[in-house]
Amino acid sequence: MLKGKVKHVFPGGNTPYGFFSYYDYIISSGDAARIFVIKGGPGVGKSTFMRKMGDVMTNRGYDVEFHHCSSDNNSLDGVVIPALRVAFIDGTAPHVVDPKHPGGVDEILHLGDFWDEAKMVANKQAILNCTSEISKLFQRAYRVLRAAKSLYDDWEAVNTDALNPVVANQKAAELINEIFGGISGIGAGKVRKLFASAITPEGPVNYLDSVVGAMNTRYIVTGEPGTGKATLLQKVVDTAVAKGLDVEAYYCPLAPQKVEHVLIPALNVGITTVCGPHAYKPSDARKTINMNECLKPQFVAKRAAEKAFAQETYQTLFAKAVAYINQAKKLHDTLETYYVPNMDFAGVQKLWEKTRDRVLAYANK
Repeated sequence: MLKGKVKHVFPGGNTPYGFFSYYDYIISSGDAARIFVIKGGPGVGKSTFMRKMGDVMTNRGYDVEFHHCSSDNNSLDGVVIPALRVAFIDGTAPHVVDPKHPGGVDEILHLGDFWDEAKMVANKQAILNCTSEISKLFQRAYRVLRAAKSLYDDWEAVNTDALNPVVANQKAAELINEIFGGISGIGAGKVRKLFASAITPEGPVNYLDSVVGAMNTRYIVTGEPGTGKATLLQKVVDTAVAKGLDVEAYYCPLAPQKVEHVLIPALNVGITTVCGPHAYKPSDARKTINMNECLKPQFVAKRAAEKAFAQETYQTLFAKAVAYINQAKKLHDTLETYYVPNMDFAGVQKLWEKTRDRVLAYANK
């Protein structure tokens, strides 16, 4: 049996505006057969529970989505088996998720049922202190990211002022015509919103190869900040939706309402932007659209020193924010040590086996 395909994404991210969630788009409760919301503290096995479930299903030939945690990209915040319409979601802070249709669609799997309460209470003060310090580190990281974003905006503004909108609109029109030419559908497609990259303790991490790389036809949009890349992609999204086509839109962690990458599954088309810190560039792309060609060189040259200062300062501040997130991750690892020794993992395993059998039963319906 062939293994299923795996897509890696982030359902939420560390941003200048704090933790930003697109968790509502992991799976639609109206379309889902079952949503398991997993609760429990750090180190109780939530990520392992979900990863093992995903591995079992890919080995049985099912495509699976692994939704990673931006604060620890080696951990999972969710797993989706699209063909079965089944999802597992980490329902703990900072992305608190509770059942919206308890029993009918979703339910809670509480791994806290398997810890030794008396021993956990003995660690109360240490847990409180560690949790408080982690929160402070994230708040510090978000403040520094806001400062970095201000410099990024200044860098972007230099290019925006130098942009020739006529050329930018022409490039957008040409791409839209190439993708949608001859498609006359009318309707209201749906937009699914996620992140393909995140600001993590390891720095910027992306899974673009598993996202855009899965499409048969790939386009690349290059260009510095402020050259109209996001505007072009938003026009593609709007056109697809107007033609009744569903879209997966992937957003920028630095500006979480700005589109960076687009998939149109019905057309097997993917569009990715190439701009630091993510530099994924498929070698077999159909076309590259260079938005730097929309800039008026003389305008950019006049403000070269201003742009250089903004770039350098942004990069310094960004690196400092990542350092704070990394410190928070190390403290989170310490926090887990107060839970791990006090868990009945044999009990967790039995719950996993019971849940696995329930998921496999959906495959037989």
